[in-house]
Amino acid sequence: MKLFGKNDLQKKYPLVTGKDQEILRVVCDPVSKVTSEIKQFAADIQQLMRDYEWVWLAAPQIGINHRMAAITQRDLSNKDADGNTKWELLDEFVIINPKILAASETLKIDNEACLSLPGLKWDVARPHKITIQYLWVDGETHIHKATGFNARVILHEMDHLDGILFIDKLA
Repeated sequence: MKLFGKNDLQKKYPLVTGKDQEILRVVCDPVSKVTSEIKQFAADIQQLMRDYEWVWLAAPQIGINHRMAAITQRDLSNKDADGNTKWELLDEFVIINPKILAASETLKIDNEACLSLPGLKWDVARPHKITIQYLWVDGETHIHKATGFNARVILHEMDHLDGILFIDKLA
């Protein structure tokens, strides 16, 4: 709950903004082992993602040099009575040490924004379909397939883990 400004988690992990911030421009370190501290950080980053009312959040965006990101996957196929897209939540999870196993050659151009670059929105071309491998907070390896907006969310966050901002992808 947000009362009188930032909550305790937002104070502990302040949002890093600005294209020249060093933590946003480094390749993040892999997580060597899923410890109780990593599990707690995973819970914290998921809660922060909800607090910021965003659909994704990478560790470097809150000043942490870990290859981790909180992700939501949404069903955007439904419309409300006014024709607006309904953002129905399908899943929410944290990816640790993600790797792209496959990406479609078909690219889709769509508008992107970023919490770390407030006020900026640009069209970015990204693969329409991806398959990734990552560690789950239980320490087990998982495979995940995503398409469309959901693939875009994952790729945007994986870029953060490699020190890449969406503005770097503009033609």
